[in-house]
Amino acid sequence: MSAPRDAETLADAAYLYYVEDLSQEQVAKALATTRSNVSRMLRAAREQGIVRFQVVRPLNRQRALERAVMEHFPVSEAIVLAADAAVDTLPQVGELAARWLTDNVKDGMRLTLSWGRTLNAMAEALEVDEAFDVDVVQMGGDLQLDPQYSGHELVREVAARLGGRYSYLHAPAILDTPDVVDELRSLRGIDEELQKARSADLALVGIGAYGHGFAAQLLESAHLTPDERAMFAAAPPAGDILGRFFDQAGEQLETPLRDRVLALELDEVRAIPTVVGMAAGADKGPGIWGALRGGWIDVLITDQAAAASALHLHREMTK
Repeated sequence: MSAPRDAETLADAAYLYYVEDLSQEQVAKALATTRSNVSRMLRAAREQGIVRFQVVRPLNRQRALERAVMEHFPVSEAIVLAADAAVDTLPQVGELAARWLTDNVKDGMRLTLSWGRTLNAMAEALEVDEAFDVDVVQMGGDLQLDPQYSGHELVREVAARLGGRYSYLHAPAILDTPDVVDELRSLRGIDEELQKARSADLALVGIGAYGHGFAAQLLESAHLTPDERAMFAAAPPAGDILGRFFDQAGEQLETPLRDRVLALELDEVRAIPTVVGMAAGADKGPGIWGALRGGWIDVLITDQAAAASALHLHREMTK
């Protein structure tokens, strides 16, 4: 008897063998076929993509750096990827963040997200066995940058992967003038979305470093005048969360951009019960240091180069 080749039968054979853990002989009896046919069916299921295997390698963590961060700064948890500084750690930091989220999210929660490459890496790594009854909302408007870093796309992707619901804040993140920001904030739909973000149980934010990566793109999109750029350089900022820049001590700066950003204020973010800050790369050290000193985050997820950079800055400045 030749092995059946229709997808449903192949899926049945694969389910019984790989999920129910039956032997090939038991699968053959269940499907009224022979053991040799079952073997061919399982091979066909793999070849046709009905069965897919994923090898999940453990992500090593730098426990000594995690302890050092928690000893020096007011965070409840620090998760630091152990990795070669020459390696692009963004996908792995995103995976660590995804694992933290799936371990800590619960039904009935509301999640609010900022923006950035690390959050996108987290979203791409999210996998759950069962759907969560959660809401996912934006804590700021949508950035007019690369479409792959859209705040809209990010909340949709995270909600879809968790099995929850999402809603959009239908406005740009960076506006031309503070008056436009005030006008948009007064609109009922936008005000409602910001209220949802304020009432969130969990905030996931990217930590930017002034002059690097996403933070540099953010400033470029703001079309600052030469005088405004000079004001930034003179401050100088250590990093940002949600386009709200802070110095090395974690104090928020009155930058030319602050009142042009349509998003929660840092104090509003800090009021959310759990704020998870994430970043990857040694150049994020100053931003992480400022965020930690300012008490803007409760949980840090990063790599060893960034954590080591932040701790080095702290030790040098507190000698």
